[in-house]
Amino acid sequence: MVKKVFPLLLGVLIGALLFGTIGFASGYQRQITVDFLPLKFFFNGVEKHQEQNQPAFIYNDVTYVPVRFVAETLGQPVEWDGENLSIYIGGKSSGKQKIIVGSDATYPPFEYQDEAGRYVGFDLELMSAIAKVSDLEIDFRDMPFDQLITALVSGQLDAVVSGLSITEQRKTAMYFTEPYFQSGLVIAVRPDNSSINSLQDLKGKSVGVMPGTIAQEYANTVPGAKVITFSSSDNTYEQDLIELEKGSVEAVISSYPVVANFINQGNNLMIVGEKFAVEDYGIAVNKNNPELLEKINSGLQAIKANGQYDLIYKKWFEDQ
Repeated sequence: MVKKVFPLLLGVLIGALLFGTIGFASGYQRQITVDFLPLKFFFNGVEKHQEQNQPAFIYNDVTYVPVRFVAETLGQPVEWDGENLSIYIGGKSSGKQKIIVGSDATYPPFEYQDEAGRYVGFDLELMSAIAKVSDLEIDFRDMPFDQLITALVSGQLDAVVSGLSITEQRKTAMYFTEPYFQSGLVIAVRPDNSSINSLQDLKGKSVGVMPGTIAQEYANTVPGAKVITFSSSDNTYEQDLIELEKGSVEAVISSYPVVANFINQGNNLMIVGEKFAVEDYGIAVNKNNPELLEKINSGLQAIKANGQYDLIYKKWFEDQ
């Protein structure tokens, strides 16, 4: 028996083409167990020996095809597992549970794209650390904040980590992990504005918020306030603050970490009044998957216990 993998039954090739392509498109790997052939075989009725570049051959009236041709046809890598005498086309499975996690990457310092186009931020680094200790493999999906909850409830996403506040209303539609961050709302104005110092002072004023947020809910409670939303499709969750600095609105209500991060970058705004509506952020999980909720919660507890959470927090919020 020679430990070189060249032949594969044509039936396996056809099966791989019919069913494997679907699996690979969905991110799965297919395992093929190999039966070795003798060195001598017949190709078109002529005795042959196995050659590395032999495209196909016949042995005992059965057509065989080298594995590499199957892999090339599927556009996938091939991996040989000598211990189990198995071939993995598409790569050997990691054995980890794969989940799709949604996030709006326009919300620094929680999730955003840096100058190199990489997705970074506190939430993403936290989720990656949880995944590592929980044997999870994450496929992050970037989408507008106001679409995340719909995508989670409909099953397009398994979880959401995106500075999502835990509320009683939201808990009716999804699970939440234990809180991983305590935030709160603040009011931001331009330095030349001395007329606004509290939520009550926003009466009759133009107030910028991001849609679908707790900030929008509070702004809507102010009598006579002209509430203006700025979508994250404008490529940044700080769009309301950008518009405030330009003079498009008189004030903005937003979460404290976002406003503080924006000001720390040198932008000419200031925070007035006290922090209010203190809220906890949690990782949202589809209600059809309580096992995943338990696994993420366990992972969160683990990184808090081993000190990794504190390191990640200090990296992103040490100046706040």
